[in-house]
Amino acid sequence: MMKYLVAFLVFIVLLAAMLLYVGDDATLLLSSTSGKPPFALPPMELTWQAVILFGTAFIVATITLWSVLLWIWRLPRRLKSGVGMRKRNRAIDAMEDALIAGAEGDMDRARKASARVRDLTGSTDLGRIISATAAEACGDHEEAVAHYTAMMDSDKTRPTAQRGLAQSKLATGDLPGAVEAARDAFDQNPRARWAFDTLFKALVADYRWTEARDALDKGRAAKHVDGSLYDRRKAVLLTAEADYWLDNGQHDKALQLAQAALKHAADFAPAAVIAAYELARAGGQKKAASLLERAWASHPHPALAIAYLDLYPGESVETQGGRIDRFIAPEPDHREARLLRVSHYLRAGDPVEALSILSPMLEEETPTARLCLLAAEAERVLGNRVDAALWTERAATAAHERDWSDLDPDGPGFDYEPQDWRRLIFSFGDTGELVHPRGDRSKAVRRPTPDPERDPLRLAGPDESAQDDEDDDLARRFDDLLDGSGETERD
Repeated sequence: MMKYLVAFLVFIVLLAAMLLYVGDDATLLLSSTSGKPPFALPPMELTWQAVILFGTAFIVATITLWSVLLWIWRLPRRLKSGVGMRKRNRAIDAMEDALIAGAEGDMDRARKASARVRDLTGSTDLGRIISATAAEACGDHEEAVAHYTAMMDSDKTRPTAQRGLAQSKLATGDLPGAVEAARDAFDQNPRARWAFDTLFKALVADYRWTEARDALDKGRAAKHVDGSLYDRRKAVLLTAEADYWLDNGQHDKALQLAQAALKHAADFAPAAVIAAYELARAGGQKKAASLLERAWASHPHPALAIAYLDLYPGESVETQGGRIDRFIAPEPDHREARLLRVSHYLRAGDPVEALSILSPMLEEETPTARLCLLAAEAERVLGNRVDAALWTERAATAAHERDWSDLDPDGPGFDYEPQDWRRLIFSFGDTGELVHPRGDRSKAVRRPTPDPERDPLRLAGPDESAQDDEDDDLARRFDDLLDGSGETERD
């Protein structure tokens, strides 16, 4: 508004300046040379000030008249636009009400608001989208599916309907329906990331490993998954399929799939163990050993060591020790390599050598249940019943760590159930983490309050002091053993 006022004042100032400049002495004489009426006019004499004022008034009047006529011309459209704007605002309010009611779980209110949206906008498609969204928010997947199914008849809303159908059916456990809807959408538009994700999840949830591999290949071609994510997921899918054929007696096919999995992820222990088992079953112990050695060099894992030792049953302790040394040679200082040697020395009945490796580990890290049990076994072999009991007690509350020896020790290892493979596809596939099928407890548990009368093996005093005493006592006795100064007496 201010800029218009300034412009008007500037115009007045300029007009006044012009009138002053011209003055009232200068005149303009108008005459006609025609002798015929009505063009025969007598001479007219006007001052220039009057001419300027009349000209200015004419221009202003012309602009004003044009503006009035233009306003009258646009009036019907303005009236219609105003009505439409009010209707549009009411439709927006109805959409907000429908979505809020859906979020609150009030399905009746959501239905009424969705009906108002259809009436106000005149768009059936928009009304169905709002109705389906509100139904999903309320958790009424059946009604949502009904609206999405109706939306399939419109070319405009078909992609939205496909996505809604696929996700609703996946949420309700209708895996075949989710696969059908997602696959249809993905085939029509490979760039739709949601279609790939939903299709892959539905196929994996339905244990359809081969079809999931095919979908994964298409997803990589469409650049929905990068190289490492693709390779890890592909390795798990191939190994899961190998395990399936192994259970059904198709050993050649199982071996082929497991070896293919290792090409995508050389550090995937289940694939290496299954491939080694199949090779050894056919008499190829050397090939199996070489395969496990390469897998260990890529990423040491306790299950690989178990499978490696299973290749040569009945060997003497000395022979087995040499074989272990060759096996861990690429990574001799790796934590798993050190624990493998500890277990070997305990089997050989040499707790002193076992403790020489185990003691630094107990000092370097907070002992897990696995380390505590190894220490307890070493103490038991030494005849230290009290210390063995203390380490066993600490194992009960320490952070849990699997040694993977519980996975079908008499068979191929990694005898997972389909749901275990399904979990691995996303855990190992997405993060590279190889989880145990029976889960892990990675944090320590609070130690219960000791009762000396009921638990005479408990040391008196706070837990931390008792733990320090245990570690110091273990170190002193270990030094005595190495120095040959005698055995530590225990009750």
